[in-house]
Amino acid sequence: MNDEEPFLRRWSRRKLEAKEGVAQPAPDADVPSLDKGASPEQAPRQPGDPPKEKRELTEADFADVDFEALDMKSDYSRFLAPGVPESIKNRALRKLWMSDAVFTTPDPFQDYLGDYTDAAVAVPAGTLKTAYRIGKGFLSDEELAEWEKLGKPAEGEAAAASAKPPAGDTAAAGASATAAAGADAPVSIAAEPADQPEVHALLRQSDAYHAALYPAESNHMVDTAALAEPNVRFLVARRGGAAVSCGALVLGADGEAELKRMFVLPEVRGGGIGRRILEALEAAARAERVRVIRLETGVRQPESLALYRRHGYTERGPFGKYERDPLSTFFEKWVG
Repeated sequence: MNDEEPFLRRWSRRKLEAKEGVAQPAPDADVPSLDKGASPEQAPRQPGDPPKEKRELTEADFADVDFEALDMKSDYSRFLAPGVPESIKNRALRKLWMSDAVFTTPDPFQDYLGDYTDAAVAVPAGTLKTAYRIGKGFLSDEELAEWEKLGKPAEGEAAAASAKPPAGDTAAAGASATAAAGADAPVSIAAEPADQPEVHALLRQSDAYHAALYPAESNHMVDTAALAEPNVRFLVARRGGAAVSCGALVLGADGEAELKRMFVLPEVRGGGIGRRILEALEAAARAERVRVIRLETGVRQPESLALYRRHGYTERGPFGKYERDPLSTFFEKWVG
């Protein structure tokens, strides 16, 4: 025989107590406790407790967590509570995802495992395709090259037109001519000073390109002086001796770094130069013991968005001094 108070009787008693102003819990009521690992902000309130002062959680609140020790048996409830920073939640769930093959190996018996878009009855077979491929992202380098050949949206055309070097800019004109003429020339990537005429011309084209796509308040460029700071690793890609691309890695504190000034001349895009300079910057980050690389880029640059996604960058919220902007997309990638 069950000695516990029946549900309906307990419900009736509590209703009468509430009407009479009795606030004490039943003797057999469970008192919530603070789970191990939960922060005081996540603890349930008790009767008579003073109102809690809400505080926004930051990455510093999780400094006690050994993320490398997390596995499929760990308790992840702390990382899924309201107010946990997206970067912390994603970092913890990434360890869960990698902890066991059951999370990463597709089940062959899943009804919706395959891509059934070609079998859609709304259109003839073979005419509807998805741009997404498992493990590869939305666009391959070859597909991006084909997209470049077919043309760009009106905004892209305006940006490319405005990014052409002015008549008096002989260094930029020479670089463009060499880049166009030497399509089969080998590409070299090396650390170079930003304060040189050919790089100045490359950065001016980058400024013009972005100014045609975004308003001034949505462009977050750094100048040549900032690129010369000791915590900056600035790389230049050359094809046939001409500077055709550049990118910078700005080293921060506590193993953090930011990508800046990523740019490829419009006339050489689609040849994998952007991919190569990104990989070179990531190699430089690992050599500097960087743990996480972050960046901001614009929503009107589909080729850039596809490049970062293909290389394992995941979207996140604003970081550092950035603010939310509908024209900005923020990414990060853990490399250490």
